[in-house]
Amino acid sequence: MASLWKHPESKYWVACYTTAEGVQRKKSTKIEAKEKNRSTAQRIANELESAYQKRLTSEQILKLYSETRREVAGESIPATTVREFFTGYLERIKGEVSRATVAAYKGATTKFLAWLGTDADGEIHRVSKQHVRRFRDKVAGELHPNTANQIVRNLRVFFNAAKADGYVDSVPCDGLKSLKKPTERTRRGFTVEELRVVVKEAKGTEWASMVLFGLYTGQRLGDLARLRWTSIDLEEGEVRLTTGKTGTVVIVPMCKPLEDHVLSLKAGDKPDAYVHPELGALAEASNGGPHLSRQFGDLLARCGFRALNTNHAKIEGRTGKQRAVKALSFHSLRHSAVSMMKNAGIPAVVVQDIVGHASEAVSQVYTKIETETKRTALAKLPTI
Repeated sequence: MASLWKHPESKYWVACYTTAEGVQRKKSTKIEAKEKNRSTAQRIANELESAYQKRLTSEQILKLYSETRREVAGESIPATTVREFFTGYLERIKGEVSRATVAAYKGATTKFLAWLGTDADGEIHRVSKQHVRRFRDKVAGELHPNTANQIVRNLRVFFNAAKADGYVDSVPCDGLKSLKKPTERTRRGFTVEELRVVVKEAKGTEWASMVLFGLYTGQRLGDLARLRWTSIDLEEGEVRLTTGKTGTVVIVPMCKPLEDHVLSLKAGDKPDAYVHPELGALAEASNGGPHLSRQFGDLLARCGFRALNTNHAKIEGRTGKQRAVKALSFHSLRHSAVSMMKNAGIPAVVVQDIVGHASEAVSQVYTKIETETKRTALAKLPTI
């Protein structure tokens, strides 16, 4: 028979009951834990146990629970749509968590609501584990398994809150195993769809421009942040720079998407000014790396592509060997450029010359690789 219990930190009676499989469960009755209310709470507990013994569906159980509370206590379980709860919860936590966390949660819920379609305006308790699983698998197919797992973790926060507020009887993310991750944490390139998501999220900031430069030149984060207008030859349609890591002089022809983007930027009056003033100044102030990487990492977290780093100071204090390698980072743009050109059939030696890779293959090429050859190779890259 069902029984009652009061948690020391709760003001309500808790129903303790057993399912048909012999599993013991607990659920708040939302009835204030006073002796005069014991019989009312006990009836709710008995109804819950009866429902589980009969193996009713979660929706039938929730309906029965709501009707019993309305009958014996004069109130029912509150109802809300998926969209209403997600929107309201985002507003509620704005003062409790960082803006980056709110942005990451918003990115996950926006994707989920779009996938639900008209069901997003249905009651939240109708969302099942099957819904979340199908959504996760769709995201994994379009983006990456790690991204899909991170989005599910973000959604779990919302459904846990909905359960705490009494809107759902169970959390549909619970019991859903994470998709298999690579055994080693290594960098990978972005997919085209991921790049479009990043550029959209970064719109209105210098990072949107940096992503395009990163993809269409294959150069490193610090070098592009410090890029000056004197390094851009619009007449020849080239970007010329000396890499900070190896001191290699790199000449990269601008493909059409990058050239169009450069022409849309404001150059200012000083020819030696940074192409990206804010990030250029930050690169100089921080000696090039940690702060830029952190900002881009936060951008990826807002897109749902990475977990949010909550302890930046500790992370930045580590040495390069100690710092964990993230699957996606700004360096992934370099991987993307190389992979996309190789997949398009561009000879490896040409690709290496474009991105400035020092290799035995390049050193064995005694004649200079013609600019038009490289321009043809870069034209194979997709428009983002």
